[in-house]
Amino acid sequence: MMKKQTVLIVDDEELVLEFIKRTFADDGYTILTALSGMEGLAKLKNHEVSMVISDYKMPGMNGLEFLEKVKIAYPGILTILITVHDDIEIAIQAINQAGVYKFILKPWDETDFRITIKRALESLRVVEERDSLMEKVKTHEAILLIVKMLINIPGQYFLNSFKQRIDFFLYGNDGVFGG
Repeated sequence: MMKKQTVLIVDDEELVLEFIKRTFADDGYTILTALSGMEGLAKLKNHEVSMVISDYKMPGMNGLEFLEKVKIAYPGILTILITVHDDIEIAIQAINQAGVYKFILKPWDETDFRITIKRALESLRVVEERDSLMEKVKTHEAILLIVKMLINIPGQYFLNSFKQRIDFFLYGNDGVFGG
């Protein structure tokens, strides 16, 4: 069973936060909200978040500055910047400096907005599944390699060698598990 994805929405306007929460109420996501970039960073410390949607224009830390901090501290989180500004420079900065997935202009079409978020979260889920499968493949390949090597070793030497190779596989050169 897949874990429920969490989306953090950061905007200094409570009405916008409530509108976005209602938009996704039936989509099965956990929705967190924050009224500022600082509050958003605090929520990220305490929750596992898949995506951050942030307004650009906020007092104190603007959305671009906030998303740059998110990129540095949480590089696996997808980010979207929303704004009323139709400014190509802000869009370029958002993509280049903060690595935003999407730049959305206000007002947006609710259906397009939902589809954008759904597709972004689906792409993130596919990447996570791929990474998980790759780790399983690597583990199985390592075990298979050890077994193949052990098949060709006779008697007591086999048992000693088997133990040494398993120890090396589990503990590495330094004797520390996973090392």
